[in-house]
Amino acid sequence: MADWIPDREQDLMDLCHTWVRVLSDPVQVGAYGWDQAEVTAVLGVINAFLTARSAYEADNTTTKRLVKDEAKGETIDGMRDFANSSIRFNKHMDDPAKKALGVHTRDSTPTFHGPPEDQPATEVENTFNHYEHRVRAMNPRRGDHSKPPGVHGVRYAWQLGGEKPAQGEDLPKTKFSRKTTLMVRHTEADKGKPVYYAACYENSKGDQGKWSPVAEGIIG
Repeated sequence: MADWIPDREQDLMDLCHTWVRVLSDPVQVGAYGWDQAEVTAVLGVINAFLTARSAYEADNTTTKRLVKDEAKGETIDGMRDFANSSIRFNKHMDDPAKKALGVHTRDSTPTFHGPPEDQPATEVENTFNHYEHRVRAMNPRRGDHSKPPGVHGVRYAWQLGGEKPAQGEDLPKTKFSRKTTLMVRHTEADKGKPVYYAACYENSKGDQGKWSPVAEGIIG
């Protein structure tokens, strides 16, 4: 999948303005099922970049350029993470809605780095908060929580209750994270229910590797 972040800074700014318009619309945020805290966070870094760019245009000193470039990097990282967690695999969004935000849904352009080859194991732990699970993607090469080479982040999936699915891609809820540990919170009403988890690695383009075997945790 080819990169969807524009190379030209002006094109990136235009895309940022589009994101601000869409993510600031509560109707679209609700329709797409986006998490408001995540929306607020990505809007924060985008607006910080746009502000820093305007300040640099008014006074193109080295200091202002450094501030602008740092904000630009944080914006690109934030947009990538939000695209992977909330846009690319969002069943509430059709292809035109995704493309309006610059996110390519299908692209046959070959990339140098393919999907991650490593298959993680998924570890589930209870925390002191009995309605919270700590889910970890285990590196099969090292037996720890580090990311293998070429891995940008982890896509987690889970299912509350029901029969245990045969494979990770069958789990209905998903979330992308740059971290190899994810905290998943449940409610007291779900005490005693099983939760099934799986994880797979993704590269920076959103290409997925193999899903881990399904692991199980109990709430409470």
